[in-house]
Amino acid sequence: MLRPYRRIPSWYGSYYLSGSVIGKGVVMNVSCTGLRVLGDHSLKPGTDVSIRVTVDNGPPLEISRASVRWVKEYEFGLKIDQITSQTANRLVRLIHDSIDARPSPVRENA
Repeated sequence: MLRPYRRIPSWYGSYYLSGSVIGKGVVMNVSCTGLRVLGDHSLKPGTDVSIRVTVDNGPPLEISRASVRWVKEYEFGLKIDQITSQTANRLVRLIHDSIDARPSPVRENA
């Protein structure tokens, strides 16, 4: 299956909350529609979480609801289900800034 959005490698600190579970993790990649997280709790697919992601520029990104799509031990994929338009715009800028900051591949003339 092709993904509609590009994933960007990252290493952002995060806190997530689901019911009585409060976890700390690292966001390993991010896209406009989801996150890959390495956490300190193992979650089950289908679980809803709220997550706060610490980024370098400005206040944390607050995602009010995301659902766990897959789990591999303490690593899990989140689909963003509910986010404010302001946070969505910050997320898009963060992704575009990350893409722009990457060095371009060097091409040799043949």
